Amino acid sequence: MKMNRLASGLTLCALTICSAQAAKYTVVELPLRDKGINSYARAINDRGEVAASIANPFNPPIDVDLINFESEALINTLTDADGASVGNINDDDLLILYSFITSDATTTNIFYPQSNDSTNPFLQQIATVQSYVLENTEVEEKIGFDVIEQDLQGLTKSADTLATGINNFSAIVGFGEAPFQKINYRNENGLNLKYHVQDFLVRGFMDINGVTIEVPPIEDLLGGISVANDINDSFEVAGYGSVDVIDGFDDVVDLCDDKEARGDIPQEYCLRQLRDEYQGRVRSKLANSLGNRDPVDETFLRRAIIWEFSSSGELLNSRELGTILEPAPGDTRFYESRANAINNNGIAVGVSNDFYQDSQTVVINKAAVFDGDDVHGFISDEEYLESTALDINDNDVVVGYANKIITSATRNKFFVYDYRGDVLSFPDDFFESSSSIARGINNNGLVVGEGEVDTDLIGSRRKEAFLYDINTEEFTNINDLLSCDTPYTIVQGIDINDNDEITATAVIYRERTAINGELALDARGNTIFQNMSVAVKLVPIPGGSIDDCHLIKETVERKGGSLYYLLGLALFVFGGRLRQKFKA
Repeated sequence: MKMNRLASGLTLCALTICSAQAAKYTVVELPLRDKGINSYARAINDRGEVAASIANPFNPPIDVDLINFESEALINTLTDADGASVGNINDDDLLILYSFITSDATTTNIFYPQSNDSTNPFLQQIATVQSYVLENTEVEEKIGFDVIEQDLQGLTKSADTLATGINNFSAIVGFGEAPFQKINYRNENGLNLKYHVQDFLVRGFMDINGVTIEVPPIEDLLGGISVANDINDSFEVAGYGSVDVIDGFDDVVDLCDDKEARGDIPQEYCLRQLRDEYQGRVRSKLANSLGNRDPVDETFLRRAIIWEFSSSGELLNSRELGTILEPAPGDTRFYESRANAINNNGIAVGVSNDFYQDSQTVVINKAAVFDGDDVHGFISDEEYLESTALDINDNDVVVGYANKIITSATRNKFFVYDYRGDVLSFPDDFFESSSSIARGINNNGLVVGEGEVDTDLIGSRRKEAFLYDINTEEFTNINDLLSCDTPYTIVQGIDINDNDEITATAVIYRERTAINGELALDARGNTIFQNMSVAVKLVPIPGGSIDDCHLIKETVERKGGSLYYLLGLALFVFGGRLRQKFKA
């Protein structure tokens, strides 16, 4: 890390001669600042097109028909209750109503009607993740499965959508929720109610020229589950999905057809309750781990899948992939796998259940290569506990991470695996006990990811992005490749194309923005400053060299910090409200 960089808001040009400075990469913030509070980069293709996402989109639509404007508590809180009740919502009242809705305030009387259900079927659902594809200054939203709602005069904005991959023909893949839509229901007491329901929890999609194409699960009972993580130039899509359900679950679903069994609720909401109950609707931020759990504790039994499409979007084939382990005779448990990436050779990588040290009872997750019908594990559990493969290039070199015990704590260590030569290495990173993850690799052998840069043994550690060259075995903090005057700290390297352009998440210290897109103010009317997560593209500088920040005589400690805790996204990683919700 360069300790002598300048704080946000100051430029090196004010202190020295700009032309004397150099760098190897320039930082381009993706133009998403007007879309949401924080932004996160995802995939990049060789044309420089980037898939990215935002968290907490600005100006969400408010369905005033669902709010009880006769509530005295609400009237006393709003600045213009009469205007808000007919849809003329000013900025102050938007903040108030948004706060009420997203807090799931079922104990208050501002929603009509009230409900003791913790998921409140009458409450408006507002998405917290939206995705975009960017080419230079052009920004195009990818709406996934969202639909037009007449009462809102536009999209429902109720369905989280995460774009995860893009090929060199500009086809995008990702996954998203079904939108929440209102249905009318008259109950036995004669009340006309509006329930919010959806057709499925999460489903993969492919977007070609703005048209959303489903990437369907093999088992679609109750809508099933599918996630599309990556796409190659042959339009093969890698991900995972439901291939079966637990025994007896179809009988439970059938109970929703029986009015006496389901009670005084609509059939559609009965099905929503089943999805919520069995999958757990936890709208927390994007974790992207398969998780260490008994593989039979899920309603939907999931496996890695490769979907084969034509270039026009026609689904040609769906191929279920296997697992590393081979169950013993009589073992009826179901074992899972997931594909995270696929190269142009049709080889996918990801994670698979396996037995820990051949125990036949303890199940862990191991990095896996899916090559045809073969599922190949390559990391020994004698030293490492669990592992995940996140990317593979066209030379069949795989990157990811594995965890082990270091200094009495579980730490991740990034790996590079040459599948063709069957050679595995764990390169040196920031320091011995630093946790590090490799997320992307290009065909030039450059690897991007992030690792811990603090040596503190207690508490959270700051993280910064790295670049590793498998040809020279050179490991570099990406921030050392930037100009000294940059206000950004790169905290996560996500993807890298064959032009060596990098998508990354950065942190910058600047004005905080409220949900209405305006600057957030404190009680005295002062602008609030804080660390913000932003999506960036790092572009190589021809003939550039590493900037020597020690030449700067007057230095100011940069406030950017790392704020790695904002990423949650996995992405990613924007991983998230979505990945945790569906236990991806």
